[in-house]
Amino acid sequence: MRTDKKLHLIITSEHGKTRAFSFAKQRLVTIGWAVTALFMGSFLGWGFAGENVALRLQNGIYKRELAEVRDEHRQVLAQSAHQEKEQKALLESALSELRQRSEVIESILSTVGVDIEVRESRSNAGGPYASLPSDNYEDLTFKVDHYLDTIQSVPLGSPVPGTISSPFGRRIDPINNRAAFHDGVDIRNQLGTKVKAPAAGVVSRGYTVGYGNYLVIDHGNEFETRYYHLHKILVPEGAQVKRGQVIAQLGNTGRSTGAHLHYTMKYKGKAVNPYRFMQIASLMAGAKAAK
Repeated sequence: MRTDKKLHLIITSEHGKTRAFSFAKQRLVTIGWAVTALFMGSFLGWGFAGENVALRLQNGIYKRELAEVRDEHRQVLAQSAHQEKEQKALLESALSELRQRSEVIESILSTVGVDIEVRESRSNAGGPYASLPSDNYEDLTFKVDHYLDTIQSVPLGSPVPGTISSPFGRRIDPINNRAAFHDGVDIRNQLGTKVKAPAAGVVSRGYTVGYGNYLVIDHGNEFETRYYHLHKILVPEGAQVKRGQVIAQLGNTGRSTGAHLHYTMKYKGKAVNPYRFMQIASLMAGAKAAK
């Protein structure tokens, strides 16, 4: 049986003319596949082109967003640098202020002859040694805190205005005219003149034949002040008094030849000359140094 491998196409015009065309089937199949492949390729090409355009648009969006992020990052860096500069300036200012305070306190304590002692326990402690820079903020803060703690306990200024009638040290006793040691200063003024605390502390009080009415203030850090021959004591036993607070009235009780305050100061259990402490009267609000 013979199979026809050609496809015949007959076309007849309106005038009755007829034309016949013959095509090999294999060729038509090949052309069909080619047309199909071309169509599919075009379709895929348009699809890829559309996807490429979308990717380009998306890429442009990403680039813009990235640029915005970079701008924001630069702004954050600039702001951070500015804040760091401000913080550095503030730190320098704080260091300068701490140095000044430290020098002022050191000068005051040097004037009155008080050594700063930072009391830290060396037991149950250890670790590798690491030194601190001289301008270290924490170091200065630590030092000034201890200075302030110490100076709060230092009796500064005169407890009462007046004239020093008998200084600290060797003197001739005003009653028996014999050479004697005077463990404080006598400040002469009118009976009833207000006596003020030269530093904060805890009060104890009493009376003896020699000293008359007396008052003692424990200021802490091994400082103690004593006030003898008082006319009247104005604070109770165990009271916590503040610097500049009125504590008593100047008097003439006990072994005394006239109205005055016998003012004694002890540091580490030893009597010291209170006069150099009294000279720093400007630190005492409302107090005038005795002359």
